[in-house]
Amino acid sequence: MIVCSCNALSDRTIEALITRTGACPRRVSDVFESCACRPQCGRCALSIRRLLDERAAATAVDPDYAIAAE
Repeated sequence: MIVCSCNALSDRTIEALITRTGACPRRVSDVFESCACRPQCGRCALSIRRLLDERAAATAVDPDYAIAAE
């Protein structure tokens, strides 16, 4: 699915960028920079932010689990 029509960025492209080791963007602007493009109209910013937040939530360590594992 196209997330950014101005720059033709798909959700797969962004997810691949997010999961790439050492290149995980933390901000929407990091995604554009990593893709060598610039935001145009801004309508995609919320969708990109959602993808970033979903990845952060999926990789977050549960503090209770970490304490119990010690």
